[in-house]
Amino acid sequence: MIMSLLLLVPINNRGKTWTPENRPADWKEQMNRWDRFHYVRVAVIIAAFTLLVAALA
Repeated sequence: MIMSLLLLVPINNRGKTWTPENRPADWKEQMNRWDRFHYVRVAVIIAAFTLLVAALA
């Protein structure tokens, strides 16, 4: 959750204000950054779940 609030939400908030006419020059890089953070977040969630299952087994 912390990762989402600190890394992903700010990018989402900036993206909400963009239109095709006013997008920044680096908008694709910002979206790629969001994708990378999302994949890391998913990997952390899967790892945490795996460790929880292993601890309970």
